Amino acid sequence: MVNEGTVTMDGELRNIIDEKLTALMLEMQEANWGAEDVAFAIEAILRERWIDQARALRAARENLSKDFVSDGNEG
Repeated sequence: MVNEGTVTMDGELRNIIDEKLTALMLEMQEANWGAEDVAFAIEAILRERWIDQARALRAARENLSKDFVSDGNEG
């Protein structure tokens, strides 16, 4: 499921993230970190902190009944 308000058909979100990551990579290289080290660190952080959680949330949304209405007491 994609948030239509955030992602446009022309890849606006992807372009913004690419710009930010490029700036981070350059900054880290200027601080004498190798591009490979930085890339693998970013990958590890994304996997550990964000990707697994995003996949779990996506799976939970897909498993919800289409007529589900929250009363705020599911937790």
